[in-house]
Amino acid sequence: MFSNEVPETRPVSISPAAQVGMAGVQGIREQLSRRVFIDGVWILPFIQGGKGVGATNGANAGAWAAENTAGTISGTGAAIGYDNDGHPITYPYTGRTRRERHEELVAWSIEGGILQATTAYEASGGRGGIRINFLKEAGGAMRVMRGVLAATRTPGGGNMIHAVTMGAGLPSEEDARICADEGVYLDPIISSVMALKVLLKRAFKNWQGRYAELIGAVVYEDPWLAGGHNGITSRENPAIPEDPYERVKALRRVMNDNGMEDVAIIMAGGVWHLRDWAHWLDNPEIGPIAFQLGTRDLLTRESPVTDEWKQLVLSMREGDVALNKFSPTGFYSSAYQNGMIREMYQRLERQVSFARKPDEIMTERVEGLAAANKRYFVSRDDKVRIAAWIAEGFDMPLPTPDDTLIFVTFEKAREIKRLETECAGCLASCSLSTWSQDPEKNHSTGKRADPRVYCIQKGLVGAIQGGNLDEKLIFAGHNAYKAGDDPFYRNEKGDVFIPTVKQLIERLMTGD
Repeated sequence: MFSNEVPETRPVSISPAAQVGMAGVQGIREQLSRRVFIDGVWILPFIQGGKGVGATNGANAGAWAAENTAGTISGTGAAIGYDNDGHPITYPYTGRTRRERHEELVAWSIEGGILQATTAYEASGGRGGIRINFLKEAGGAMRVMRGVLAATRTPGGGNMIHAVTMGAGLPSEEDARICADEGVYLDPIISSVMALKVLLKRAFKNWQGRYAELIGAVVYEDPWLAGGHNGITSRENPAIPEDPYERVKALRRVMNDNGMEDVAIIMAGGVWHLRDWAHWLDNPEIGPIAFQLGTRDLLTRESPVTDEWKQLVLSMREGDVALNKFSPTGFYSSAYQNGMIREMYQRLERQVSFARKPDEIMTERVEGLAAANKRYFVSRDDKVRIAAWIAEGFDMPLPTPDDTLIFVTFEKAREIKRLETECAGCLASCSLSTWSQDPEKNHSTGKRADPRVYCIQKGLVGAIQGGNLDEKLIFAGHNAYKAGDDPFYRNEKGDVFIPTVKQLIERLMTGD
């Protein structure tokens, strides 16, 4: 489907702001060729974005490491094998209860993580760094992490994996202890100075004054630019992005105050052309710096995502990727606004408050429902709106934890219920299924299932396995639209060109 002809190298256009401390293309090439000490090894300042649930694997992580950069395995839901089309094999659940399926999930995840780590180690040829990314909010994350790390020692007694990266929640002291026990670094993914301060005080308190012994790098993931789950807090406005330079400069000050002057910061989110970041290089306000590339990694031949997904990235336009809060984790996330996400917004539009018994406001009983035995009372104005939705076929009300109803079709309600009952506990706590991995809470969140969120497992795994991407969850960075206008991805004939990881690294070295 894609051309193998390498496009002609074009001159790099450098903005005035990007010319600080450099002399054109040759200057930035020299700066980007300098090694950075990350996770115990000296590597080029390019880091493969981790991406959860199979969007990176051992083969392409190993290809990054082989270029003396850092490759990152997706450790959450790692593939245990592949079918004839190269798609990951679905975990073969047999358990009848959520708890039984959760135990299977943990066991399969460990097996998959070991396979992918071994593959990456062999593909790297002993070069670069290999990292494994775990989502803190993933079900059984600590158990999987310990199982994978313990089983991936090298014949010489070292580690196939240099570091664990952890996002979608802050690492705990137990996470830090697991990494220390297994002799690997723990690289936290944070999105603010406040998050780092909390982390150093809690998870790394036993390493006070010697954080660099365990922290191989700090990943700053810009909450307004990165793909996937984002760390926007209640103090920040999701609609008003803040300057990453100022936020990272403040982060460096805190790191320096804690004896981490030589610990590199990895800038993640919004990184496309490195010439746009030239003023970060050799900059004492920023310190040692490397750049993480998640979306650009999708557009490599070694990337495990489908050709259809790669074509989709090349067709994206500015604004196609946006923040939403439909994740069952409770975090904001950045995703491509496809049919699946649009349907989630439409659910919110068909939402009203209700009561089980009539009162002064909720005076009208809802009629004409598919579930005729249900008694819901709403306001007079809302009853008019509901009648219009029912006439359109949205005649199945689903209660939410906030004492509201959303209205969906009978088929969609059945799908939502099926996802809830088939839950395998892929999250530590899931608002869609009410699952909690905490036995002290009887494996329940104690709240009503929320039909206003998506099933993250179905969305992400479904995208990796192929099929209709309009119905899947497509995480991407906000600058994904730049792919379509980047001449690197077209040859002289105008055909689509997908580079190897090696070719991408060579391109990055030019600042383009």
